[in-house]
Amino acid sequence: MDAIRYFFDSGMLNPHGICLLWRPELLWTHVVSDALIGLAYFSIPLALGVFLYHRRREVGFGWMIWLFVAFIMLCGVTHFMSIWTLWNADYGIEALIKAFTAAVSVLTAIALWPLLPRLIAIPAPATLQARVEERDRALEDLQRAMADMVAMKEHEARQQLLLDELNHRVTNTLASVQSIASQTLRSSQTPEAFRADFGQRLMALSQTHDLLVEQQWESASLRALVDKTLSPYGRPWSMQGPDLRLHPNYAVTLGMALHELATNALKYGAWAEGSQGAVELRTIAEGGDHVSLVWRESGGAQVQEPERSGFGLRLLRRAVAAELGGSVEMRFEEGGLVYVISAPASDKIVAVDPSDR
Repeated sequence: MDAIRYFFDSGMLNPHGICLLWRPELLWTHVVSDALIGLAYFSIPLALGVFLYHRRREVGFGWMIWLFVAFIMLCGVTHFMSIWTLWNADYGIEALIKAFTAAVSVLTAIALWPLLPRLIAIPAPATLQARVEERDRALEDLQRAMADMVAMKEHEARQQLLLDELNHRVTNTLASVQSIASQTLRSSQTPEAFRADFGQRLMALSQTHDLLVEQQWESASLRALVDKTLSPYGRPWSMQGPDLRLHPNYAVTLGMALHELATNALKYGAWAEGSQGAVELRTIAEGGDHVSLVWRESGGAQVQEPERSGFGLRLLRRAVAAELGGSVEMRFEEGGLVYVISAPASDKIVAVDPSDR
C-alpha cells in the first residue's frame, strides 16, 4: 500500500509548466495543440464505433476495429492528461494511462500482422463491382436459357397435342368413311349406284370438314353448315330461328344428315323433277334446356315411308339420335317429309344470340 501511495504521491514533484517557465505563449500552444489532438482522437473512434454498431454489424474483423477504437481513444486521453499535468503534478496517473495505452497498442499490433494477409486478400471495390456485374450477366443468361427451355417444352407439348388431335381426327374420319362405305355398299343395287352414292356422301363429309377447318376444328355454325350443304343444289330453301354452335362431331353427323335429306328431297320430295316445292328449316331453343331442328318440305308430291331401310334412313333415325343424345321424328306428310331433331342443350350444341354473331 505504501508503494502505491508513493507511486501516486506528487508532493515532491512540480507541474510540467515549470519546465516551460510558465511562459504563456508556450503553455497555450501546448494546451491548444493537445486539446485539438485529443478531440480528434476521440472523434475518430466515435465515428468508427457508430459505423460498426449501427450500420455495418456484418463487417468482418469487427473485433479488430474495436481494438483500434480503444487504442485511439487512449491516445486522446494521454493528450488531455498532458494538459492536466501542466498545472498538476499527477504523473503517477499519467504513467498508468500511458502504460495501459502501451498495452493496448502492443495488443493491436500483434493482432494486426497475422490478419494483414487476409485484409490484403479482400478484393477492391471495383473488383467486387465487376464480379457482381459478371454474376448478374450470368444470372440473366441463365434466366434467358430457362425461358427458352420452357418455351421449347411448351412448343413440344403443343406439337404433341396437335399430333394426338390429328391422329384422333384421322382415326374418326377413317372410321366414318369405312362406315359410309359399308352402309352404302349394303344398300346399293349395282356398282354404279354404289359409286354415285358413295362419292356424294364423301363429298358431303368433305364439305363439313372444310367448314370445321375454317374454324380450327373448334366448332361450326349450323347456318353455315346448312348453306354449304344445300346451296350447291340450286333449289329453294330457307332457314328461320337462332343459329346453333355445334361441336365438331355433331357437325359431321348433321352434315351427313342434311345431305341425305337433300338427296331424298331431290329424288322423291319437294325438289323432285316436276315439283315446285321448297324446304324450310327452323331452329327452336326451348327455354335453354332443349334445342330442336325442323326440316319441313312443302309443295312437293306425297311421300311414302320407304319399305326398305337403307343407309340414309338408318343415319336419320338412329345415328343422329345416338350422336346428339336426343330423339328424332320422321313424318311423311302430304306436302313432303317433316324431320324433327330434338337434343338437350349442352356445350356441344348451343343456341347463339344474334347479337353475339
